Amino acid sequence: MKVISYNTHTCTQAKIDHILAMGADLFILPECSSREHVSIPAGYDMLWCGDDDLKEKGLGVVLKKHLSVRIIPEYKKIKHILPLMVDSAGFPKFVLASWPTVWMEKKTYPQLLLEALKEYSFYLDRFPSMVVGDFNCFVGQSGVSKTTGTFEDCIAEMEKHGLRSIYHEQTGESFGKETTATFYWHFNPEKPFFLDYAFSCIKPSSFAVGEWEREISDHRPLIIDLDDEPWDGRP
Repeated sequence: MKVISYNTHTCTQAKIDHILAMGADLFILPECSSREHVSIPAGYDMLWCGDDDLKEKGLGVVLKKHLSVRIIPEYKKIKHILPLMVDSAGFPKFVLASWPTVWMEKKTYPQLLLEALKEYSFYLDRFPSMVVGDFNCFVGQSGVSKTTGTFEDCIAEMEKHGLRSIYHEQTGESFGKETTATFYWHFNPEKPFFLDYAFSCIKPSSFAVGEWEREISDHRPLIIDLDDEPWDGRP
């Protein structure tokens, strides 16, 4: 199963068409417009969560129809997180599509992500799982509190469930010491950040941070191919 996580920045139909042409089975699209604002071609379905008064900027998940994907029934709205059960070739997976967003919130980015990780710990423990998206988080982030949770706490929580950052496993680099950026603040190449992650217990057959396409986004895509076997032997 090929997964692409790509923050669309200011979402347009042309950007959606460009991203879908990258040919994944499952697309995680932060800053994506709702189905009311973009058209999805035949052969695809779309899930979306966001604010009712801001439907041009939420979290979109676009999937090929050969996948069986459902939002888990006891879905608790955490901004903007979609907990998904994905069945690919009879291999059920839990995918937590994540774009924690502080718009009209009194919580921090790591606080929202940590809340989601704890909310769905049942699934993280029992299914081959992946947490993927634009986390808006990084090590040493200012404005966060040890009381409510830091990104370091989020990393520890995911590792407790056997999830590892694919990028950091592949490169051997430490969090906060990445030599590759996934985001350029204000499109400035001199202001790089690492904000996009894929934490997984599912073995990847390949992983790459895609090229920066300035006409598409201030982010770079994550491109992940997953094997049908978990890293840690979970059924």
